[in-house]
Amino acid sequence: MNLPNKLAILRMVLVIPFVIFLSLALEYSDSTGITMTMRIFAAIIFVGAAITDYYDGKIARKYNLITNLGKLLDPLADKILVISALVTLAKFSQISLWFVIIIIFRELLITGLRSIVAAEGVVIAAESLGKWKTATQMVALTLMILIPFSFTVNNLLLLIPLILTVVSGVEYVLKCKNVLNK
Repeated sequence: MNLPNKLAILRMVLVIPFVIFLSLALEYSDSTGITMTMRIFAAIIFVGAAITDYYDGKIARKYNLITNLGKLLDPLADKILVISALVTLAKFSQISLWFVIIIIFRELLITGLRSIVAAEGVVIAAESLGKWKTATQMVALTLMILIPFSFTVNNLLLLIPLILTVVSGVEYVLKCKNVLNK
């Protein structure tokens, strides 16, 4: 178990306290500042987990610690973190459920396609659109976690990540189609 894999596992474990703090912040509104404190804790955990995504990949590439387990854990940890934030926000009517459904559908589709092409011995690396999708999702979600925007503003914040989610998903499907048609 190398350091990048441990960071990916840490990212998954951090989802539990993140969801607890975010749920508490969204469930209760008060004038004592406790709600804002819960938002700050949730944001710190979310950003800390997102930072581990950057470092586990960087460390794995720099020290040649890329493993099959890491290839599974890293994208899985990212998806668990982002989906947990989206589902929690949707549960408390902070964002549109349709946005969440579209994003989850894309993630499941791409995960399935990754498995199929991997069985063919092919690994399709993430393209820049996919990296931008993840970065914009993390920024938008961090803002929504930290600042109590309206439903409309939250959905506007998710618009660019949603568009990048769809476009990068189509891009990945086309690459998989080319691989599988050979």
